[in-house]
Amino acid sequence: MKRNALQRRAWLCVCGFGMLALAGCATPPPQATDTTTFWSGRLALQLLSTPPQSWSASFELQGSAEQGQMTLLSPIGTTLARLSWTPQAAWLEQGQDKTESSNLQSLSQRLTGTDLPIAALFQWLEGKAADVPGWQVDFSARPEGRLTARRSTPAPEAVLRVLLDR
Repeated sequence: MKRNALQRRAWLCVCGFGMLALAGCATPPPQATDTTTFWSGRLALQLLSTPPQSWSASFELQGSAEQGQMTLLSPIGTTLARLSWTPQAAWLEQGQDKTESSNLQSLSQRLTGTDLPIAALFQWLEGKAADVPGWQVDFSARPEGRLTARRSTPAPEAVLRVLLDR
């Protein structure tokens, strides 16, 4: 009986070493070459209208100015809205409502009440100036993960604050 147990253990050891050897020869999965940019944090937008309006949400921004996606999340992590865009079209999803447009600006207007410069946001988050008429960006707190952009024209004035996750 002991001899059978020893043979079984020996056989299991041989099989185990064989599997390890085969695993060592396995080809690793291909590494992703996608260099998609990803940002996350919190956004706060103030419209200095009459009456003033403001909202804030967590966000996830990925892709590029040409093709990407921005998801707005509630404090408990549920999706409030998702903007997606390609060079050909843009989509806004809010719950069961889905809206398609030929441009991202019209959907950001629908979502936030103002033309939010989402395409420029990619450059701003990298600390690069992007020329957007009416908008001025303050990069002074960027090392702390903060960014403030102010729009003076067209009315109403707007203030966009971004706090990036660390």
